Amino acid sequence: MEFNVGSFRLRKPGYEDADGFIEICSEKETMKYYGIAGACIDTVQKANDQIDWCNNLFENSGGRWIIVEQDVNKYIGDIGFHNYQGDHNKVEIGFRIKQKYWGNGIMTQCINTLIKLGFDNMNYNRIEALVDNRNIGSKKVLLKNNFKYEGTLRDYEFEHGHYIDMEIFSILRREHNS
Repeated sequence: MEFNVGSFRLRKPGYEDADGFIEICSEKETMKYYGIAGACIDTVQKANDQIDWCNNLFENSGGRWIIVEQDVNKYIGDIGFHNYQGDHNKVEIGFRIKQKYWGNGIMTQCINTLIKLGFDNMNYNRIEALVDNRNIGSKKVLLKNNFKYEGTLRDYEFEHGHYIDMEIFSILRREHNS
């Protein structure tokens, strides 16, 4: 499954994208609020393991697409669904993009594309996002896509020696369709 989003494309990752995963994980500002899951991808083998994880999500009612520039097919970020809960028809969305692409509306468009896919094709009722409360950019892009702030989960994760608060945002199918 591939999607065109302006001059960018969402596609399944392949092993040829390993360098892109390594590059984004080396960007301190990009990874600042991403959590520990992707912070230590520093070898081709670790990148390939991450690519396998992304592709395995497609078998479990989720999926992780990479964002590429259409003209050069080069990795600039990724976005996808994970933590699917079938009994409740809900899923979590996660995303990141290289710093040089921040503020250009790319992620806003990519999230919008995935929201449509999730509600129209994958039959989700709820799409939610957990965001480090210090991550202003991610909160803004979710609000632009009509996600609603639901609350703060205090001391929700333990990273780099201290607890951090996470904020939860969601959008429901009925809100998307109205």
